[in-house]
Order: sequence, then structure tokens, then C-alpha cells
Amino acid sequence: MRKKSLAVTVFVVILVSMLTTVSIQAYVTEVSDPGRANKILSDFTTPVIKPSESGVLSFNISNEYEGDFEDVRFTVGIYGHADLDQEKDISEIDRPPVFRGSGTTIRTFDLGSRPSGSTIPVELIIQTDRKTEKGVYFVRFEIEFTYGPTGNYSVLRSRGYFTDEDWEFATRRPSEGDPNYSGSINITHLEVNGIIPDTSFSVKTPIPRWPQYLLGGLAAFFGIFAVMLYMQEEYNSFPWLEKILNQWSGKFKQFRRRFEHGPRKG
Repeated sequence: MRKKSLAVTVFVVILVSMLTTVSIQAYVTEVSDPGRANKILSDFTTPVIKPSESGVLSFNISNEYEGDFEDVRFTVGIYGHADLDQEKDISEIDRPPVFRGSGTTIRTFDLGSRPSGSTIPVELIIQTDRKTEKGVYFVRFEIEFTYGPTGNYSVLRSRGYFTDEDWEFATRRPSEGDPNYSGSINITHLEVNGIIPDTSFSVKTPIPRWPQYLLGGLAAFFGIFAVMLYMQEEYNSFPWLEKILNQWSGKFKQFRRRFEHGPRKG
């Protein structure tokens, strides 16, 4: 009887252990779920900044998971530059854009605990120098946290943290059922729990608006003028317009004759 009771106890312990392992594994898989990881950062507003001026990069940080995030640490960094000719690492830019408040291309925030379903709006002011190189600047993100239901440490990073070689390898077509992949990305190779989006902003001198306004005004003027000519020809609505046109037509004919025959010789 004692052996039977011991066997039942062992069976119950093993069953509870298996169920706990399955439950934890489900939560771990949930952290790397691309459908949730892609929603951690959202609603980006990216600036176009004139050299020597500043602009606001804004976005939301959300917890779309079923459990809370604990001890959240969030890092944002300007890591690259591109123009029509080439791409550069931010270390190759003499006077790169920086985050106001740190004076550097990197900022890190301790966000504490983020409950399930919560959202934080973030606004970062980017300051440029008069000699900041024009072009597109790339911004990458990293978020670290302890996932409440499991107590497991997790780190999610955006594309800018990985070399082209690692990214190419990680995005090769996976074998069916490969556990190393989250969606179509081999997160085991990249040594992360999930992928979050990158973003970018531009530094450039805005195109002057006055040529656009001038062309718009001229188009409106000639459109109205064409309607007035039609109304005069059909209904004699603007006799003063015809008088002005006749006067200028006579002056133009005189100028043309002088131009064709040249000045009279004395």
C-alpha cells in the first residue's frame, strides 16, 4: 500500500512538473511572438530637420502581452547614415545629430514595471549642428525586461543591431517546424528573444516654397484669363479687355517691324 501511494505521489509530481514546463514554454514562446513583438513600438512620427535646428522623434512603447514587464530598460541609438552615394556608420560622421538631454547618439531609460496593456508615449528631441551632414539617419532600439509570468529575462532588438551577414543568415528560409525561428527570423542565431522595428529621420534643407506658390498663382491667373477671353469673344462681357489687348497688339507689331528692319539710317 505504501509503495502504491509513493508511486501515485511521484506520478503527480512528474505531471505537475510537465504542466509547469509546458506553461513556462508557452510564455517564453509568447515573448518572441512576432505578432506581439512588432507592436511594442508603434505610431512613429519622424522629423525632417534643417541643419542647426532640432526635431521631435515620437513613438509609443506598449505591452501587448498577457503578463507584465518588470525592470524594463529601453535604449535608443542613432547608428547609421545614408545619402545618394553611400552608407556610413554613425562613428564616421563628424558632427552627427544627438539626443538633447544626453548630447550623444544614444539614450537609455529605466522604465520600471509596465503592466499588460499599458502604453507610454515617448518624445525625443534630436539636435543637429550647422555642419551636420545631410541625409537619412537610422535609429535602432533595444528593450530588456523580466517577463512577469515566468521571471525570465528577455531582450528584443531592432535590425540595426545586427550585421548584414548575420541578418542574411537569420532570414534564410527556415525548415518546417524549426524551433529557432520566430516567424521567418532565426532569433536563436541573433541571440535575442524577438525583433522590434527600426526607424529613421532626415536632415536636409527644405525646398523653398515660393516657386510652388508662384507657379500656382500663374496657373490660376492664366486659367481665369482664358475664361475671360472666351466670355468676351462669345458674349462681349469684357469690352475693356479687348481694348487693352488691341493696344498691346499694336505695340507688339510696331516692335516687331523695328526688330525685323533694324533702325532707320539717316
